[in-house]
Amino acid sequence: MLTPELAEQYFSQLGLSNDLKRSLEDGQRVRYYRLNTKDIAFAQNVLNYRLRQSEEKETKRQEEQERHAAYAARMQAQYRIKPPSTPPKHESGDNNRGGMDTDAELSDSWWERVKYYARLVIEGVEYGVYAVKELLSTLTIDERCGVMLEFEDAYPQKFAQLVTDAPQWSEWMA
Repeated sequence: MLTPELAEQYFSQLGLSNDLKRSLEDGQRVRYYRLNTKDIAFAQNVLNYRLRQSEEKETKRQEEQERHAAYAARMQAQYRIKPPSTPPKHESGDNNRGGMDTDAELSDSWWERVKYYARLVIEGVEYGVYAVKELLSTLTIDERCGVMLEFEDAYPQKFAQLVTDAPQWSEWMA
């Protein structure tokens, strides 16, 4: 049973006050409690404010999630790989654990693709500088750099020939 004292304690914990009215009815003392209307209005304003804050926080979280999804889609489209995931946070609140999130299978397939393109570039040197430039123009920047590194490692003499024939080859990387 909720006693008047306990009810008053609950109301005070909620920041509400009440008005007490005592009267005598049928020979018995009766207490009437009524919440203070100013306190109710203030409590309602606080609750509305907290609700708005909660809704804004949820909206920001959803927008961040949408931005992350858009970024992931761009990475997938541009590099044909999944972007790294955000590592879980430590108890301290940071997520700096070191290392990196990689998918070995995707990394291997990217490297195999770069090696294939490097073979095409090596063969293209025989057809002239223009053929090499055209092939490189179809690749992403990362793939171009990987191709040229593989080319230089695999066939240093042919790479030196390309550099001699096209000293502006580094401009093709951009």
